[in-house]
Amino acid sequence: MGPRLRVLVEEQLIDDLCNYGIENFPIKFDWSKSCIEGHDDEYLDGYLENYSGIKLFDLNDDIIAEGWMDFIHVPDFFLAYWDHLEFLDPRFSNGKMQFGIPPHIWQKIPESFKFNYEKDQM
Repeated sequence: MGPRLRVLVEEQLIDDLCNYGIENFPIKFDWSKSCIEGHDDEYLDGYLENYSGIKLFDLNDDIIAEGWMDFIHVPDFFLAYWDHLEFLDPRFSNGKMQFGIPPHIWQKIPESFKFNYEKDQM
C-alpha cells in the first residue's frame, strides 16, 4: 500500500472499531506480520489486498487486538472494514469472530452493487 492508501485504510478501520466498542482510543497498527489472504485491487497510490494478522496496539505498546481486514471497491466507492477481529485486551470484548460483511457495513454499500456481495453477508 502506498502512504495515501494506508492512511485511508487505517482511518476506515479505526472508524469501524466504533462498532465493536472502541471509540476515541488511540490505536497503532502493526502490519509487519500481516499476510495476504485473497482478492486484491489497485486504488489511490498502491495495491491493496485483504490481510490477516493485523495487530493493534495502544500507546504503551500493549496489544489490544488482532484481525483480518477486507474491503469493497467499486467505481466511486471504497470501504475497508474488519472481517475478523479478536480482542486480546480484557478491557474490550465485542470482537467479530465470524467472517463476512456485517450489517453496519452492508448498509453503506451502494444499492447498485449489493448484488455482487450478497454471498458475503453475515
